[in-house]
Amino acid sequence: MLARSMTEMEIGKELGISQPTVHRDIKALKEQSLTFVFNLAKSDLAYYYKQKLDSLDEAKREAWKIFNQEDTPNKEKLLALKLIIMSDEIAFKLLNEGPAVLAMKSLEDRLAQIEQEAE
Repeated sequence: MLARSMTEMEIGKELGISQPTVHRDIKALKEQSLTFVFNLAKSDLAYYYKQKLDSLDEAKREAWKIFNQEDTPNKEKLLALKLIIMSDEIAFKLLNEGPAVLAMKSLEDRLAQIEQEAE
């Protein structure tokens, strides 16, 4: 219902529950999603990053093969060069964003630990 841009009030009306209940449930779903993403970042993110970077490298190798073939038309050579550049840009973006996700989770874990110790 959220994906269909329904408001909390509209969702509540359709489900026969109050808007505060809808709000609380949406908040819980967001927290579950965030936990899932952070757990993924902690456990499997490095593997997925490596896998994607390897795929980009393979695409670049194939693009260079196409570019270096003498009988490849100029238009295809230009497309191969474009793919090479895009692969590098995507790899840089992946490498740039990955550590930020992990660092954010680490900070949140430390904050939670401090809050527990304060209680």
